[in-house]
Amino acid sequence: MTAEAAGLRPQRDCFHHVGPLLIASALHQAPRTLKQRPVATESPINQPIRWKWRAEALVYTAVESMAGLLPGSVVFRIGEALGGVAWHFMPKRRRVILRNLRIAFHGEHDLAELQRMARETTRRTAANLFSTAHTARLSSAQIDKILTVENQELVEKALSGAPGLVLLPPHMGNWEILSRMNRVFPQGHAIGAFYRPLNNPLMNARVVAQRKTDGTQLFSKRDSLHLVTGFLRDGGLVGILADQRVGSQGELVRFFGRLTRASPLPSLMVRRSKSEVLSISVITEAPGKWSVRYHPVKTPLNTADCMASLEVAMRASPLDVFWFQERWKVSVNKRRTIRDWLGPETPDQGKPHRALLWLAGAPSSWQLPESWVHADVIYEVVLAEGQSRPSWLGGNEIIHTIPAVGGIRALQRAIAKIDLAAALPIDYILTCAAAKPLSQAAHREAIPLVSLATPL
Repeated sequence: MTAEAAGLRPQRDCFHHVGPLLIASALHQAPRTLKQRPVATESPINQPIRWKWRAEALVYTAVESMAGLLPGSVVFRIGEALGGVAWHFMPKRRRVILRNLRIAFHGEHDLAELQRMARETTRRTAANLFSTAHTARLSSAQIDKILTVENQELVEKALSGAPGLVLLPPHMGNWEILSRMNRVFPQGHAIGAFYRPLNNPLMNARVVAQRKTDGTQLFSKRDSLHLVTGFLRDGGLVGILADQRVGSQGELVRFFGRLTRASPLPSLMVRRSKSEVLSISVITEAPGKWSVRYHPVKTPLNTADCMASLEVAMRASPLDVFWFQERWKVSVNKRRTIRDWLGPETPDQGKPHRALLWLAGAPSSWQLPESWVHADVIYEVVLAEGQSRPSWLGGNEIIHTIPAVGGIRALQRAIAKIDLAAALPIDYILTCAAAKPLSQAAHREAIPLVSLATPL
C-alpha cells in the first residue's frame, strides 16, 4: 500500500522549503493537488517551460539571498505588509478564510471579530511564508536563537516507550522551520518527512539536496507504507502535514465539531509501527521568532484522535494557521450526493452543515430527491417574489425571497446576504437547473453549486 492509497493527497509543500515563490500563489489559491509536469525534453515546444523553470529558480535564489541578508524581524514585517496589500486583491480567498473561521470558531466569536481575524491571519500567513526565505539560510546556531521548544520532554517520553514517533504539525506559523530542528531531537533517531515534489525540477533538485544535507529522509506519496513503518520501527521520527482536506477516500471524522474527511495515514503508520504520535503547534512569539509546542494524542490513536490533537495545536494560535484552503468544503456533484459525502445519518451532535435550496424559477412539480436529504444539514429555501411555497417542504425551513429578475451581481449580493444571515456559512447550493448567472454568482462567492437537472 502506498501513502496515496492510504488516503493522503499530495500537498504543495510538506516539511520542505518552497520559499517566497509560494507567497503569491498562496495568497490567491489554497494548496491543492496538482498534476506533476513531465520532465521536458529538448523539443522546441518545451523550451518556454524550461525558461520558465530557470526564471523561477533565479528569482527564488535572488529573493532568498536578499532575505538572508536582512534581519529576521524586518523580513517578517515585509511579509506582513505584502499580506496587507494582497488582502485587497483577493476577494474570493477572503471569503474562504472567513468561511473557515466561521466554522472553526462558531459560537466563540461574533462576525466582526472573525472578520478582523481573517484580515490579520492573511498578514500573518504572508509574514510566515516570506520568513521561510530567511530561515532557510540560517545556521543551526542561529536557528537556536529564534526558535524555542516549550515541552521537549514529551518527545523524550514518547521515544522512551516506543521505537519511533510520528509528528503532526498543521500548516501553521513558519512550519518550514521544523525541518531545521534536527539538533533538538534525541540523538540516534533518524528524521523523515512526507513531501510533494515541486513542479519546477530545478528548484526541486535544490530542495531535495538541501534536505539531504540537513539529514532528513524524504518520503513521497508513491512510497510504500511498509517503507515508512519500517523507518519508524527502526527508531525514526516522521513528520506529516495532515490537517488539510482530502477527497472521498478520507475517513469521516469531526474536526472543530464539523463532519469532514481526513487522511487515515497518520493513524495507520502509528498502529502498524507501534509508534507514538504528537501534534505540534508553531507559534509566532515575535516578528522573526517562533516557538514549538507539542501536544499528546489520546488513545487508541485513530484518525479522530489525531484530528482532535491537531485541533488543539491550531487553537494554540489561530492567527498563525493557514486558513486559505477550504478545509470543510463539501465535495458533491450529480453523482455524489450529500449522503455519499457525509455518510450514514447519526445522532451525533456537532456543527451542522447549511445548504441553500434554490427553488426560484424551478418547476412547481420538482422537489429535492431523497438522496440529497441528510440529518446533519440545515436546509434554507430561496423563492422568487410571488412564488408559492411548495407543498412538499416540511414547514420549518427558513424562506428567503429574491427579485424575479436579476443579473450576476444581484444574485451574488443575494447569496452573500443569505450567507451572512446566520453564524455558520452556506456550504453548498442545490437547484433544479442552474442558469449561467446563478452558477457564476455562486462561483464568485466560492460556494459549490449542484444543478440536479440539465442546465438551462
